[in-house]
Amino acid sequence: MEKILTLPNILSMLRLLMIPVIVLFMLHVNDGLFPYLLVLYTIAVFLDFLDGFLARKFHQESDVGKILDPLADKFLVLSILVTLAIKFHFPIWLAIFIILRDILILWASVLLYKGKRIVKPSLVVGKVTFALLSLLIFVFIVDLHEGIDLLMTKHFLIVLSFSFLLWSWVAYFLVYLREKNEKKEFNFDC
Repeated sequence: MEKILTLPNILSMLRLLMIPVIVLFMLHVNDGLFPYLLVLYTIAVFLDFLDGFLARKFHQESDVGKILDPLADKFLVLSILVTLAIKFHFPIWLAIFIILRDILILWASVLLYKGKRIVKPSLVVGKVTFALLSLLIFVFIVDLHEGIDLLMTKHFLIVLSFSFLLWSWVAYFLVYLREKNEKKEFNFDC
């Protein structure tokens, strides 16, 4: 039980609980809610980096954390993307690509776990991609304020994020293929 109720896992669960509040604030954004929306989203993204740092620093890495952390990342990004795409002109093609990529990564992870009991940690390119998506979402959220226009910044980050999304998809696919095709080694020392 101690490997489940660690501070990093609690922070990941807290991020999951923050998602509905962030989406609610986005749907009802106004001058009064805008600063709270920015702060809440920034805290959610910061907690992602903090939980990973704490897990490594205090040796609290666990299989639960390896599942919970990326799941919280995906739910945070996907919930906000859907909200931005439906209500705030986020490119639907990019939102669909991100969602499909995340579904494929999740599916491959489930297959590896079911077939070989393997839980692979996130790749560095996956973490960079998440950071870029977080920045892109932040820029879109900042752009919700009527007095701000970040059109050029949004276009630049869309292209950059898409490039990293493709790179990370290929990297995760190669990891899946390698792990799937790797032969099980038998231990004869009983």
